Amino acid sequence: MRLDEMQKRKRELGYSNEKLAELSGIPLGTVQKVMSGRTKNPRQKTLETLARTLDVQKPPVYLYPGRAMDGCAFRLREPAAEYKVEKKVYTIEDIYSLPDGVRAELIDGQLFYMASPTRTHQKIVGGMYLAVAGYIRSRGGRCEVYIPPYGVFLNGDDSTYVEPDLTVICDLDKSEEKGCIGAPDWIVEVVSPSSKRIDYSIKLFKYRTAGVREYWIINPEKRIILVYSWKDGQESVDMYSFEDKIDAGIYPDLQIRLADLL
Repeated sequence: MRLDEMQKRKRELGYSNEKLAELSGIPLGTVQKVMSGRTKNPRQKTLETLARTLDVQKPPVYLYPGRAMDGCAFRLREPAAEYKVEKKVYTIEDIYSLPDGVRAELIDGQLFYMASPTRTHQKIVGGMYLAVAGYIRSRGGRCEVYIPPYGVFLNGDDSTYVEPDLTVICDLDKSEEKGCIGAPDWIVEVVSPSSKRIDYSIKLFKYRTAGVREYWIINPEKRIILVYSWKDGQESVDMYSFEDKIDAGIYPDLQIRLADLL
C-alpha cells in the first residue's frame, strides 16, 4: 500500500493519528511524520505495520466499559463466534462457575468466550513452550513458563483474568497456585481471524499498561510476528516473518524461528 493509499484509507476509516498509533503500536510521533510525508524514507517494517492496520473492512469498534480512548466509546463487533462479549459486569467467580469445557477470559469485568484452538495454533504454542522452557532449563534459570489454562490476574484483582498462549514469569513472587498475580515478563498470543482485534488492541493496551516487558503477537494466517518491548518507559515494535530468527528481548542469546516450529 502506497503512502497516498494509506492516507486515503485512513480518511475513509475516520482514524486520527492517535487512533492509528494506538492500533498499530507505532509511536505517535512516528505515525505523524510518516502519514504527513515528512519522513521521506520510513522503515519498511513501519510501512508494513501501518498498511496492515489500515487493511480492514470497516473501523474496529470495541466494547471497553468505563473507558474511552481517542474520544470513542468501545463496542465489540466480532465477525465470528470465537469471542463473544456480554454487557453485564462479571468477576472471577463467574469464570470459575463456567461449565466444563467452556473457556473465557475476563477483561475489566467483561467476559470474552473462546473457541478451541486449531491444530496450527497448538503446534505453535507447543513449539514455543518447548523452545523457551528448554532454554531456561538448560541454563538453570529460575523463570517459569506456562501455557493455558494457566491464568494471569493482570490487575492483581478479580476484574481481569486472561490465559495467554504463553506466559513467562521471572518474578516468582507473582507465581501462585491459582495463577500469576500481576504482569508476567513475557506474553505470547497466537491470533485467529476473530480474536485478532482483541489481541492487537485491547490486550495490547492492557499488557502495556500493566507492566509486561515483552509481548509477541503471532499471526499464522499471514505468517507475521509483531514484537512489542517496553523498557525504561520506552516502547519499541518490530515485525518479523516466520522465516526470521527473532531475539527474545528478556533473554539475550535466545532466538526463535517460527518456521522451525511448524
